[in-house]
Parts: sequence; structure tokens; C-alpha cells
Amino acid sequence: MANIILTGTSSGFGLLTAKILAKKGHNVFATMRNVQTKNSAAAQSLKDWAITEGVKIQIIEADVTDDHSVKAALENITSQTSDIIDVLINNAGTGYIGLNETLSAKQVDQIFQINVIAADRMIKAVLPFMHRNKSGLIINISSVTSRQNIPVMGVYSASKAAIDALSVSYYYELKSSGIDIAIIQPGAYQSTDIVSKQMIPDNPDAIKQYGEDMINYTNAVFQYFEPTSSSPDPGEVAHLIADIIETPSEKRALTNVIGAGPLGEVITSINDSIQNLVETILNARGVKA
Repeated sequence: MANIILTGTSSGFGLLTAKILAKKGHNVFATMRNVQTKNSAAAQSLKDWAITEGVKIQIIEADVTDDHSVKAALENITSQTSDIIDVLINNAGTGYIGLNETLSAKQVDQIFQINVIAADRMIKAVLPFMHRNKSGLIINISSVTSRQNIPVMGVYSASKAAIDALSVSYYYELKSSGIDIAIIQPGAYQSTDIVSKQMIPDNPDAIKQYGEDMINYTNAVFQYFEPTSSSPDPGEVAHLIADIIETPSEKRALTNVIGAGPLGEVITSINDSIQNLVETILNARGVKA
């Protein structure tokens, strides 16, 4: 049984992962914002499910973009686990489909705060405990768009490329400490609310400056993320997370592509090339990679 902190559990991958990990016997600390207000129904539903199933899930209030909130959440969790944190899963995130120009600089910053800075905040919050125990696993949820950069998902793709780069750096920096890093790069899972929950752009009229082709393309990308009867099951990602946790550290892959179809081979090849390049640089400097 592992003590697992999982962010962004009110819906999507986070909610499914919390349930699957709890059913496997893990002690899950499911974090979400606004437990008493906006997410009260989601929090209560997950609590009720855990009671019915007889599994261990605790709902923890945590705004991953706020230092004080994260500190309070970690104090709450570690007081119950004798300071042992086995796994952190950085799942909380936000997306945006639309022309880059429609977003204000403040909104671009907000996306990076949630998708990148918040993940790093959580990593830095758990590392002292993992260092103390000389073990731990950090899983960062990225996206195939971190490698497949397409128009109208530019800011989202950039934020996911940033979390990939940060993860690779942490992976090699922490390698000798007993702490492991894994990246998951899911393809398009239409039932994860990326469209219905995305922010309203501050500059919507900017689209008027663009030709009909780009407007039609934007609409087509939106439609691609709308749920259909043939949509892939996001539970695949939750099961992959569980598999990574149960895999011995020496056999874990740094990057894990899922749900990308034929594109998956291309993304995997890019990932392998990047990893080989990093290891070549490290080995040339006398660092065993």
C-alpha cells in the first residue's frame, strides 16, 4: 500500500485515477480546490463512493497555485502518514483551444501557473519527505501535444512542453537519490472536459482578423474533443498510472505515450531521441546517466 497524493481529482483523469488506485488498496489523498463551494458536490460524491466501496480516499483541500494552501495540505497529509509520501501524481491542469491572439498575457500566465508552476510547487513540497526516506515516485501528466505542436493549441502545447522539460531535468537530477520521475503523454481523450471547462478568452474579437480556413480549422479541433460513442476510454490513463506505480523503478520508462494511435510511434521516437541526447551530454561530462 502506497501513500499517494493526487491533484485535480474533481473530474477527468484525476477522478478515475483516484478510484482505481484506491481499489488497488492504496491510501489516496485526492486534492481539489473549493471543496466547500464549487467542487462540494464532486467531493461529496467521491467520499460517498469510497465509503460504499470500502476503500481509502481522503479529500484534501488544496489550491496548487497557492503556496500557503499547498503547505497546509502537506501538513495535513504527512501528519497522517508519519511523513511518508510514496507517490505524487501531478494531474491538475487546464487547456485551451483557440487562436493564441484571443488570450491575454494574463491568461497565458494563468495556464502556465496551473500546468507548470503548480506542478513544480507540488514537487518541491514533497521532495523533502522523499529525500528523507530515500525513495519516491513523481508522475507528471503531460500530453502528446508537448511534441505535436499544432495551431490553436499553442499555449497549451507550450505549457506541456515545459512540464516535459522540467520532468526530464528532475529525472536525471534525482536519479541517484532513489526518487523516480515518470511522464505520461495522453492523446486526445474527449471525455476529459478540455472544451467545456476552458477559460473564456479576453480578446475574442481577434478572430475577426483571421481567414475562414483558420476559423474552420479551429471549429474542427473543437469538434474533435467533443465526446462521442466511439471516444477512447480515459480509464486507460488511470490504469497506466497504476501500472507505473506497481512497476519496479529499474524497469520504469521515463516517458509513456498512450491513446495517440499511429502518432504514438512518432512521439515515442522523439522522446527516445531527446533522452539519448541528454544521456550523451551527461556521459560526456562524466555523469553516469
